[in-house]
Amino acid sequence: MTTKQELDRHSEHDLGNKAGPQYHSPNGQNGADLSRQISVQLTSQQFEELYLQPSQKSRQQGQLIKALGNPTVLGIICFILNLMPTSMVLMGFRGTTSAGTLGMIGVYYFVGGLGMVIAGLLEFLIGNTFPFVVFFTFGVFWLSLGTYTDPTKQISTLLATDLPDLYCPFGFYLLIWSIYTFMLTFAAIRTNMVLVWILFHVAMTFLMLAAAYINIGNLATAVGGKCLIAGGAFGFLASLGGLYILFHLLLAANDFPFNIPLGDLSGLLKKKTPPANDAGPTQ
Repeated sequence: MTTKQELDRHSEHDLGNKAGPQYHSPNGQNGADLSRQISVQLTSQQFEELYLQPSQKSRQQGQLIKALGNPTVLGIICFILNLMPTSMVLMGFRGTTSAGTLGMIGVYYFVGGLGMVIAGLLEFLIGNTFPFVVFFTFGVFWLSLGTYTDPTKQISTLLATDLPDLYCPFGFYLLIWSIYTFMLTFAAIRTNMVLVWILFHVAMTFLMLAAAYINIGNLATAVGGKCLIAGGAFGFLASLGGLYILFHLLLAANDFPFNIPLGDLSGLLKKKTPPANDAGPTQ
């Protein structure tokens, strides 16, 4: 005849196959499964404010985000550390001139270039397409700017006697960047007002710098100089927006009981297709 102890042992064995560790009360009875985890889901607005993308695409993406963290903070920091001092130089702070960007070459290569490319690749790994495109392409831009201004490449030396060939092609390059960034600005309408502010002013920065380089290449140095200052002013305004959004992300990363608003726009335009999990990833 089966004893009570044997029945209890078989019961515990069956429960162990179906669930995780069990809580045992003092009277010997089995309780709740201790392996269960409590998860909290983010709303679409919360997801957008953390990852600069309107909503999660799938449950798998949510699992990746939980495993890898939020690379958006890294991308924003690298963006600010490059654009703000460059804008100050272009505006002539403390007597600096555009030649002062030579002192920023290392920053262009490693902070703006390498840092933003890494942030973009991490966004790619967690499935955030829009932030990936923004960070990766801007990182490539900073690498190209570092190469263009690097005296060891001798670009200015080789073309010193031909100003149109030295300045105008790079002006055309900046003009295309302006068009591209205006497209990003329009696409960001479904994220938040601060990101739209940043991208719009970056697009205007590219536009002003394109005008500056093209005018300088055609010997209109006075007009070109004013355009450089205007480009620096637009870049500085974009940097202020970057500082604002960075503060928001840092508060959110440390689970502060309050935060500053970004001006949610995720519900401004109706989605073409509903996301796989509209509630966002679990935390």
